[in-house]
Amino acid sequence: MKTIKKFNVLLYTLVFLFVITSCNKNDDITPSNNEGEIKEANKDVVASKEHMGICYGPYHKAGQAPTTPIPTQQIKDDLSLIATHFDFLRTYTVADNMEKVVEIAASKNLQVALGVHCYPNNQGGAAKTKADIDKAINATKAHKSTVLCIIIGNETSLNKGSNPNYVDPSVVAGYMDYAKTKLDGEGLDIPITSCLSAGGADVNSGEYAPQILEKCRDLNSEEHRIIMMNIYPFYGQLATNNITPSDISGNMEWSFNNQGIRAAETKYGLSVVIGEIGWPTGGHNSFQNVTNAEINFKTTLSWINGNNTYRQAYNTFWFEMFDEPWKTAEPHGAGTHWGLYESTSQSPKFTIPSLL
Repeated sequence: MKTIKKFNVLLYTLVFLFVITSCNKNDDITPSNNEGEIKEANKDVVASKEHMGICYGPYHKAGQAPTTPIPTQQIKDDLSLIATHFDFLRTYTVADNMEKVVEIAASKNLQVALGVHCYPNNQGGAAKTKADIDKAINATKAHKSTVLCIIIGNETSLNKGSNPNYVDPSVVAGYMDYAKTKLDGEGLDIPITSCLSAGGADVNSGEYAPQILEKCRDLNSEEHRIIMMNIYPFYGQLATNNITPSDISGNMEWSFNNQGIRAAETKYGLSVVIGEIGWPTGGHNSFQNVTNAEINFKTTLSWINGNNTYRQAYNTFWFEMFDEPWKTAEPHGAGTHWGLYESTSQSPKFTIPSLL
């Protein structure tokens, strides 16, 4: 009888240890190998089964640039093209007639991460920014299921002193508070976020924006606490002179571990949505070409669908839908060549694959 009891105790102990070990394995968010089930995007604000959306800059016709009103018909045509490939898109402004994107997207079964530009003081400052927030919320009211989130600012903390669009993180945080108050007043439960450069959550970076990160956490329900962050393996490979459009794993892991992206997840409890990622199809270097862009698009798609070290899918916005001829000041001649489509083309530069 004692022997049986001892056996039962040993058996129960082994079962308990097995269960505990299994739970610990399942709770590990950074597996050290590429085996195991892929985990879906955390705190997902995107309803689509696909993880790749597209950045939409509308100033792609001759003579267009910010402050140029965009014709409604052009927005309709642009979104028709977008809808042939993608389920969701992000924008950067509601100025220049771009508030119409929400209504038009709704008619085409697209969802929108709706961007609001934060104006520096010499461009209109708080008055103009708050007016645009009001405009974004008015557009959202009629089509609230179309708007995934409202993005207050894009890379506003980047390059203080040299960036003409720099806005202090505390000011952006105030705009996020303003947007939350306005949304609550309308009875709208829409997530509020911002988009930072990759160093935006790195305490050692001049781009560090803790006030913005805190607002992304505190103004949203737990399941909608996201921050958008822009990551460009292209620039990382350019800096190291190691051009491998078919392999971004090292660049992505470096960005996550050294540029504060992991800190956004662990310190602030946010999920990262990749706000921009891409590869230019032209410019000053021979590797800025369509062939490499196609290779990199497919490589990126695989990575964000969960085929990465973390076995984690990440919602992502490819930069961008159209070439924008006004962007002539970007380094390496890349600014006018980020599009999947040339500025006036009706056909993509390469065949866009299935996004699943």
